[in-house]
Amino acid sequence: MKERITFDSRTRQSQTGPVRRQRRPLSNEQKHKLWTNVVFVALILLCHLLQNTPHMFPTIVGAHCFLLLPLTVCIAMFLHNLPATMLCLFAGTLWDVSAAHLDGFNAIFFLLSSTGVCLLMNYLMRNNLWTANILGALVILLYVTLHWLCFVVLRGVDQGAVTYFTYYLPSALYSFAFTPLFYLALRRFMRSIRERYPKSSMAHSFADLR
Repeated sequence: MKERITFDSRTRQSQTGPVRRQRRPLSNEQKHKLWTNVVFVALILLCHLLQNTPHMFPTIVGAHCFLLLPLTVCIAMFLHNLPATMLCLFAGTLWDVSAAHLDGFNAIFFLLSSTGVCLLMNYLMRNNLWTANILGALVILLYVTLHWLCFVVLRGVDQGAVTYFTYYLPSALYSFAFTPLFYLALRRFMRSIRERYPKSSMAHSFADLR
């Protein structure tokens, strides 16, 4: 009488070779996060290149445009919470790397400003163009004022008060002009992503954008 030979699952796997795991397709939520982060990182890199490369972006009567300021405000309005904070911190770090003094001023400012914008958007304000203009104006004005105090007044630069009115304020106005442009462009992008990769949890987040 012949013995009956049985094979367990490990023996079968060793004979037939390793079982290939099928990759699950990305969900709409994962695709939404992926494309959002890719586009926002690309915008940050582009604005960093235009802003901090000499002769890459036009100056008006000596005023420079700080493109990363209105961009990060709008990013914080649409992403909220940790993703927005990390992207804005990335933008500030890039700015610090290209600055004359690597002191972390921009990284710290972007971290705090994005956190403040996220909290206001979560609990107090609605996501619309007026809110973007108000927050953009406040953040830009606060940035130029703090930068002037830290790097001009405290260091005893000659004619510091004149510099504030001839360079910092014109640069703030120049930068603020891009706030509505960034907001409208990002709002249109977020709408298109929401329509292409819909998910139920996004309904409340962007209901006020209609």
